[in-house]
Amino acid sequence: MTSLLAPLRSRAFNWLEGTAVFANTGVWMVSLVGGYIMERLTTLPVLVTLAASMSPLAGIFAVLFSGAAADSRDRRAVLLFAKVLLTASVTFLALASFAHALTPATLLVGIAGMGLSSGTSSPSWWTTVASLVPPEVASVALSVDSFQWNIGQVVGPILGGAILHAEGTTTFFIVCAAAMLPLVAFLMVWRGRSDLRLSTPGGTAAESLLGAISSGWRYFSNTPGLRAVTARTALYVLPAAALGPLLPLFAARYLHTSAFGYGLYLAVAGVGAMTAAVLLPRLQGHLHLDALVAAATLANGLAVAALAAWPNRWTTVPVLLVTGATWVWATMAFIIAARQITPSWVETRSLSIYYVVLQGPLVLGGLGFGVVDTFLPLRTTLLVSVAAFVPGILVIPRFGLPTVDRSALQLVVSPTLSVGAHVHADDGPVLILVDYRLAEEDVDDFLATMAELRIVRRRLGGTRWGVFEDVTEHGRFLETFLVPSWRGYLLQREHYTQADMEVEARAFAFHRGPGEPTITRMVHPDTVEAARARSAWRREMLRLLTDHS
Repeated sequence: MTSLLAPLRSRAFNWLEGTAVFANTGVWMVSLVGGYIMERLTTLPVLVTLAASMSPLAGIFAVLFSGAAADSRDRRAVLLFAKVLLTASVTFLALASFAHALTPATLLVGIAGMGLSSGTSSPSWWTTVASLVPPEVASVALSVDSFQWNIGQVVGPILGGAILHAEGTTTFFIVCAAAMLPLVAFLMVWRGRSDLRLSTPGGTAAESLLGAISSGWRYFSNTPGLRAVTARTALYVLPAAALGPLLPLFAARYLHTSAFGYGLYLAVAGVGAMTAAVLLPRLQGHLHLDALVAAATLANGLAVAALAAWPNRWTTVPVLLVTGATWVWATMAFIIAARQITPSWVETRSLSIYYVVLQGPLVLGGLGFGVVDTFLPLRTTLLVSVAAFVPGILVIPRFGLPTVDRSALQLVVSPTLSVGAHVHADDGPVLILVDYRLAEEDVDDFLATMAELRIVRRRLGGTRWGVFEDVTEHGRFLETFLVPSWRGYLLQREHYTQADMEVEARAFAFHRGPGEPTITRMVHPDTVEAARARSAWRREMLRLLTDHS
C-alpha cells in the first residue's frame, strides 16, 4: 500500500493543497451554513433545499466549456479564473449583507456564482492533482486531496457558525472571501509544467474549443466503461443527495440548535469524511471498487433510516459520521474509476462530463426531496430516500466499475503521412478504406473484433463506420469510416493509445494478403483547393464581363 505521505514529495502539490485548505474552508462555510442562513430568511422548504442545490445546478452550465478549455488550452488559467470568480461571488454576498440587501434572491445569486466556479475548476483540479505526482500514487494524491477538502468541512461549519452567531452575516462573508485569497495568489504566480497545459504537446494539429467539447463528448459516449460509471454514480447520488438539503429543516424541527450548534453537527460529517479519506488507500488495497461502493451505499441507507426512526441529537451524530464517510468512499471510487479508464489527452473533458453526471442527480435529488417534503412528513421523506438506494445496489452485477492499467492508455506515435500539396487541413470529409483479405474460417472472429474496433474508431472521431464484404470475392472485406476534416483525421491518429492499437492489431492479424491491410485515404472533392479554383474562375469571368461591357 502506498503511503499517504508519498504525494507530499511534490513541492507544487504541497503548495496547491496547502493554499486550497483555506479556500475550501471558506467554501464549506458558505455551502453548509448558507442553508442555515436561508432557513432564517424564508420558511419555504423548496427555497431552503434550493440553497443547497443552486451551487451544483450552476456548475453544470460551466463544466463542459471549462473541461475543453483545460485540455486544449491552459489548465492553470482555467483554475485561476474559477478561483477569482469564487472570491468575487463571496465578496458580492458580503456587500449585499453590508447594504442590508441579503435576501433569498441575492443569497441564491452568490451561491450560483460559487457553483459556476466549482463547475469551472473541479475537472481541471482533479486532473492537475493527479498529474503533479508519479502515476503510481495518483489515486493516493486524490485521497489526500479529499482529506484536505474535508478539513474545510470540519473547520468551516464550526468557524462559520461561531462567526455567524457572534458577528453576523457581513463579517461571516468577509472572512470567507479572505480565506480564498492565498489560493488565488498561488495560481497567479504558478506556471506549472508544459504537460499541465496542452492536451497534445507538440501535436501537428490543434483543437478548437468547440472541437474539443465535441471530441470529449464523443469519447465519453463511446466508452462503455465510462457509461457504467455514469449509471452507477447517478443511482448513488440521487438518494444520497437528500440528507444535505433536508438537514437545515431537520435541525429546525428536531434539534432546535443555534448557528454554532448547527455548525458543530455539520463538522461531524466532515470528521467522517476526513476519516474515510485516510482509510481509502488501505481499503483500495483490500476491496474492489464495486465492493467499496456497495458497502458505502448500504451503510448510507441504514444510517438515514436510523435518523428517520429516531430523530434526536444522539442519533444525528453517528448518522452524520457514517454519511460523511460513505459519501467520500463512493464518490472517490467513481472518480478513480472514471480517471483510470480515460487517456490523458481527453481526461479533463471526460471528468467534466462526469461532473455533470455527479452534480445533476445532486440537484434533482435535493430539489426533488424538497418537493416531497412539502407534501409528506420529513421523516417519511427520509425513508423515501432510503428506498431510492435499492436500484443502485441491484445494478452492481450488470454495471461493474472498470479497472484498467494506465500504461495501456499511453499515446502511440503514428508514422508521418505523405500527402499531396493539394490537401489542406480544412478539407473534408475524409473517407478511410481498410482492405482485408480473410480465410473463411476467420470471418466470425474477425467481425467480433471489428465490433471492438468500431468503438475505437468512433470515440476518436470516426463517423458512419461500417464493414462491407465484396460481392465478387468471398473473404474480402472493406472497413470504412468518415472523419469530418483532414485536421480531424490527423488528431485522431495522434490520440490512439496502446490499448486502441492492440485492438487494431488484432483486426489486422486476420488479414491473409501480402503485408498489412491496404489503407486508402480519400478527401471529398469540395476541398479548399477546389474552392480557391472556383473563386479564381469567378474572378476571371467577372473581369472578362467587365472588360466587354
